[in-house]
Amino acid sequence: MAKETEGRLLSVNETCHYLHLSRSTLYHMIERKEISPVIIGGRTLFDRKDLDELIEKAKAPAEKPAPRRGRKPKGSK
Repeated sequence: MAKETEGRLLSVNETCHYLHLSRSTLYHMIERKEISPVIIGGRTLFDRKDLDELIEKAKAPAEKPAPRRGRKPKGSK
């Protein structure tokens, strides 16, 4: 397997590896406008910053802890 590049732009294969997605899923995301490629010299590339933003947006919000059950503290009604 090719080593991961350190540059800002990633190829389709590198992007699939980075996001742990199949090529078909990546292309479906492009069709649904969930991700935008950068076309340079006929090559389809992806900005690592955009991919990181996609990951952050996809994170599930942290759940609030469940209320504690049991005795109420002294002095509360």
